[in-house]
Amino acid sequence: MARSDPAELAMLRLEARRFVSRCEVQAALIQRADTLRELSRLAMVALPYRVAEDYACRDAQRRVALTAEDRAKQLIQEQIQHYLRAEAEQHDKLKGQLAEDWGNLTGSLSHLRTWAQGKLLVAEQAR
Repeated sequence: MARSDPAELAMLRLEARRFVSRCEVQAALIQRADTLRELSRLAMVALPYRVAEDYACRDAQRRVALTAEDRAKQLIQEQIQHYLRAEAEQHDKLKGQLAEDWGNLTGSLSHLRTWAQGKLLVAEQAR
C-alpha cells in the first residue's frame, strides 16, 4: 500500500495515537515505581517501525525516557540519604546493597550508575 492511500494514513495515525497513549501510561507507571529494577523495566518502550518517522511518537518515547531518568535520580537520592542516616556499622552492608541495586540500571538508564556513584562519593566526603 502506498503512503498516499487514505486508509493507510488513517491506520498510521491510529497506531501513532495508540503508541503515544501507551507512552503516557508508561510515564504514569514510572512515577509510581519504587525500585530501580521496576523503573528500568518500565523505561524500555520500543518504537514500532511503522511510526518511527512520526515526531509525536518520538517525543512520547523521549518523554518516557526523561521521566524514568528523573524518577531514578529521585530514588537514588533517597537511597543515599538513607545511607547517610544509617549507623556507621551498617555502612558497608548498605553500600553493597546500593551497588547491587544500581546494577539494575540498564538500557537507557545505565549512565546513572556512574552518576549515582559520584553522588555517593560526594555525600560521603561532605559528611
